[in-house]
Amino acid sequence: MFASRPQQKRLMADSESQTDDRRSWAPPRVGLEVERRDPSEVVRHGTFAGLLAGFALGFVEVLVSTALRRDPWLPFDFAVAIVVGPEALAPAFPVAASVALGTVIHILLSVFFGVVFLSALALTFQLSARSWLIVLYGVVFALAVWEVNFLAVLPLVAPTLRGRIDLLTQLWNGIVSYSLVYGPVLAAYVIWVRPGTLDRWWLTEGRDAESLPLGHH
Repeated sequence: MFASRPQQKRLMADSESQTDDRRSWAPPRVGLEVERRDPSEVVRHGTFAGLLAGFALGFVEVLVSTALRRDPWLPFDFAVAIVVGPEALAPAFPVAASVALGTVIHILLSVFFGVVFLSALALTFQLSARSWLIVLYGVVFALAVWEVNFLAVLPLVAPTLRGRIDLLTQLWNGIVSYSLVYGPVLAAYVIWVRPGTLDRWWLTEGRDAESLPLGHH
């Protein structure tokens, strides 16, 4: 049987829509690469994400310490105390040295965990995950970082400090700040930049039909 002319036009249109791989809303097809893992790109964007999230976390912790303890330098003192010992918490310890060394330590740790977060997403092919899922990953990751640091790392490197962190500090400077600031900011960077993502499969027709060039990052 021969198809009528309207049927032929409809079949041709369907065929063209199925082969148009540049449509960003199209679901992944067999053999279509959605993500790529480039170590240098992961490290670069992990560094940027860590810096951004670390700055936001440091700013919030200073505000919280000022409001709760009337001591804006407390986050710097604790960071320095991990390296130099409990004497960093003494009133006689120079404030300038505490701020300078504490800032360096905070930046290094923030960048390190930012790279770890991006690496984990890349290794599990989650760089192109839906936005809400990446935010969830960020919150869980940040909580895990705080808990591991406080429960495992701190007792090993500075056992005398753990007893000097009261419950209120643990709650606001730790759990709340990490889960509501550090983790979500990491996730927001990934959602905004989408490093290593080649195809926006999660978008639906009608929301965004603009094509995403290959290699976008």
